[in-house]
Amino acid sequence: MGKYWIIGGAAALALLLVASVIVALSESEETFAAGTPEMAVQSFIKAFEDEDFQASYELLSNGLKDRCTVDQMFGWQGGFNDRFRDSRITLEDTTVVASTTVVAVRITEFRNGGPFDTSESSYVQRYTLRQEEGQWRFSQFPWPMFNCGPIKIPAPAPAVVEPTPAPTPQVKQ
Repeated sequence: MGKYWIIGGAAALALLLVASVIVALSESEETFAAGTPEMAVQSFIKAFEDEDFQASYELLSNGLKDRCTVDQMFGWQGGFNDRFRDSRITLEDTTVVASTTVVAVRITEFRNGGPFDTSESSYVQRYTLRQEEGQWRFSQFPWPMFNCGPIKIPAPAPAVVEPTPAPTPQVKQ
């Protein structure tokens, strides 16, 4: 009798697993309208995931491009696209503040450490964009970069020691 419960439980678990795989595979990526800030964010993430760094770079504002070359920004690229493989990114909100548009996305990262050790973490990431030359461009370095190339900790400025003039002896007359 106990053997039938185990077989029935295993069959139910297998059915649940197959159903979850079908649901996961049937979800399609939403494509945003061309010429929108949401599409710019989606294009950046897709190009970055596909390692099309030139296309990602072209979505930066001219000010960011002046501060950072494509080689500086992506030349060190150390495994960021692996983060996309096990992630889901969904649009949360779009807000306009003066001439800047802020697109907020929820990034959910999944980790698998074995058959019974899976976890996920979720957080909101915001992108700031502005219209430039008729295109939506990032006005701050976008996730996952945050900076031009690897984060650099500025070296402390050397102490400047100004010489103190020696006192001049007073001559008595």
